[in-house]
Amino acid sequence: MDEDLFKGITLDDLKMAGGWSVSPGQTYLYAPRERELMLRARAFAQQELAPKAQEAHGQVREIKAGYQGKERRARLREIAQGYLRTLAEAGMSGSLYPEQYGGSNAGVVGECLIDEELAAAGHPGDTIRSVSLVLGTVSILRYGTDAQKKRHIPPRLAGEELSALAITEPQIGSDTSRMQTTAVLEGDRWVLNGQKRFCTGGGLADYVTLFAITDTSTHPHKGMSCFIVPMDHPGVTIRRQLDEVIMADWMDNVHFELNDVDIPKENLLGPLNAGYHVLMDELDTERVTYCMASLGSARRAFEVAAEYSTKRVQFKQPIAMFEGVSFKLAEMYTRIDAARQLVYRTAKMIEAGTPAQLESAVTKLFVAEAVWQVVDHAMQVLGGIGYTTDFPIQAIFRNARLMRIGAGSDEIMKFLIAREVLRTIKG
Repeated sequence: MDEDLFKGITLDDLKMAGGWSVSPGQTYLYAPRERELMLRARAFAQQELAPKAQEAHGQVREIKAGYQGKERRARLREIAQGYLRTLAEAGMSGSLYPEQYGGSNAGVVGECLIDEELAAAGHPGDTIRSVSLVLGTVSILRYGTDAQKKRHIPPRLAGEELSALAITEPQIGSDTSRMQTTAVLEGDRWVLNGQKRFCTGGGLADYVTLFAITDTSTHPHKGMSCFIVPMDHPGVTIRRQLDEVIMADWMDNVHFELNDVDIPKENLLGPLNAGYHVLMDELDTERVTYCMASLGSARRAFEVAAEYSTKRVQFKQPIAMFEGVSFKLAEMYTRIDAARQLVYRTAKMIEAGTPAQLESAVTKLFVAEAVWQVVDHAMQVLGGIGYTTDFPIQAIFRNARLMRIGAGSDEIMKFLIAREVLRTIKG
């Protein structure tokens, strides 16, 4: 039997280096130092992370299939810390943070550029970096005391301390005005009671940045505060591990409760009853970095699909020659290009300290939909093989769907955009 007649195209047959689809036009607005950072991050991601991605996905699947509870969390935590240490050694962990805390001071734009390139490598550890070093830590940089910054930021950038963000509760998601978790000052200690759900990375975290109601006599948005809460503190109990569709993710998504958790008065993060402002500021940064990471994954899906289409032959010609495929490639490229410009604009605004709630909502809505369409097209181009674990499209496909829910759903983004537009009209 002639085995060549039955040989299918594998991922190893795709030889083009990652990032080939990013044209000079897509990065035309980047400053020279930003282009240099992008290329440096790409070289690191493609040379150091991409070759290990498939093995890392398999390792995580084995841990999640074979272990539960504390043992699973301990094993995931160990490999997560190793990954973050690798990033720290390469200078890829502290772009948001000043050099005095071990960062590189590359700003929000620098964080976005690194996020895209790391995500495009397809390594499952990318999420832990975003969760621990952005979601759970950026508010400490912006609102923390000197002592809080020195205590928490350097060990997190080094991979020694992990963090997460705790907002959502069983009865509240987008509607934070219904938050039930409370914090009451008793002497020099805050006593916290309540529950938090969908805390991504909470099972691995040493600390969570947590929001609770501190003044029940006013609207929750005026009576909410932010705290740094140790996850190993007496009274903190993980009730459930919430396994998501993204089974190869390194994160441990948990539902936990706080029963009379007393923490020092100094663990208040930011001004008393200003937690809602802290949260909104964090969300703007979270959304724009999340968008760029998702865009990196979508870019990888596009590059795989495009090169595959030049090698897959049907009806005596590469499928890229058929209009039904080539038009999909054109649409995918256009959406990625447009999305990148939006993310860059919004990242620039946030970095400059310009209010960007409207712009971050516009960016999140557009990019979430664009990424979903790009990955869906990529899956269609690969056909049946794209639906298997032989290619990374199926994993990217599942991640892409989460983007239209996490960090604010499509519907909430539309509400925010419409509210600002109507506010302009009505005054």
